[in-house]
Amino acid sequence: MMVIMKIGRNINNQEIAKLLRVISAAYEIRGGNKFKIVAYDRAATAIEHATSEAKDLWDDGKLTEIPGVGASIASHLDELFRKGKVAHFEAIMRGLPPAMFEFLDIPGIGAKSAYKLCRELKIKNPQTAVLDLEKAAKKGKIAKIEGFGQKSQEDILEAIKVFKAGEIKENRMVLPYADAIAQEMISYLKEIPATVQADPLGSLRRRVATIGDVDIAVSTLKPVEVINWFVRYPKARKLVEKGPSGATILLKNGRQVDLRVQKPEAYGAMLQYFTGSKHHNIHLRELALKKGFSLSEYGIKKIKNLKFTRRYRRD
Repeated sequence: MMVIMKIGRNINNQEIAKLLRVISAAYEIRGGNKFKIVAYDRAATAIEHATSEAKDLWDDGKLTEIPGVGASIASHLDELFRKGKVAHFEAIMRGLPPAMFEFLDIPGIGAKSAYKLCRELKIKNPQTAVLDLEKAAKKGKIAKIEGFGQKSQEDILEAIKVFKAGEIKENRMVLPYADAIAQEMISYLKEIPATVQADPLGSLRRRVATIGDVDIAVSTLKPVEVINWFVRYPKARKLVEKGPSGATILLKNGRQVDLRVQKPEAYGAMLQYFTGSKHHNIHLRELALKKGFSLSEYGIKKIKNLKFTRRYRRD
C-alpha cells in the first residue's frame, strides 16, 4: 500500500485513483454519505482512464474538466499538488488500520470486511498484511469471526491465491480512453518518414469494451529508427523492454504501450495474427493446415517446400 500521507506532489493518475479509492473506503468505514462515497469512486475511475495527466490539467487550471471531478475533490487535489498531502484526507484516515487497505485489491473483500478482518485478527503491518491474512485463514481463525464462517474463509483463501498470482482487478481501460491513447501514439509514430503505416492491435483493434495494454503495429523498412523514436515518446515514464522487433514503454499515466514492427510485405499477416482473438487464430491455423499451409505472423507458407506462396500486403 502507498503511504498516502507521503505521496508527494509528483503523483500520476494511477496513484491518484488508488488514493481516491482509499478515501472512499475510509468514508464507508466511518458511515459517510453514500453519495460522497460514490463520488470518490467515480472520480477515481475518471482519473484512471483520463488520457491527460491530472497534474498537467491542474497546471493549466483545467482539473474540473475531468468528468466526475467536482469542485470539492478538485480542491483536495489542488492541495495535494501544492503541498504533497491533504489535511482532510489525513483526518479521514486517522485511527484506521493502514493494513486494511491492502485487502481492497483481493476479490470479494470490501472496505467493511477489510476493517473487521484487521481489527479482529490484529493485523497491523501493511507490508505483511496479505501474508498474515492467509496464515490466519489456514489456521481457521477467519471462520471464527462473527459474520464470516467456514465458507467465507475458504473463499478468502482462494481469492488470496488469485491475488498472489497477479490475476485480480486488472485496471482495464474503457474503449474510448484506450483508443485516444492509441491514436495519439499513432500520430506521434507517423511524424517520422520511417513509419509506412501504423495501426492498433489486439482487443483494441477488435473494439472490445475494455482494454488492458495498448498494442500498436508499425509497417516499416527501418525498424531500428521506428523503435528508437517510439521509446523517446514524450509521455513515456519508463522503458520496460526493447528489442529488434519492438519495444514496451510505461506511460506517465501508468498505462503500458507495446510496439511491434514488421516489413510491409508481411504487415497484413502480423495485423491478423496479433488482432486475435486466440480462438480465432487457432481456427484459422486449423483451416490452413487442412489446405497444406502453415499460418503465422509472417504470412502463409506451403508446408511441403516451406516457400512463401502468399503474403498479406493489406489487412
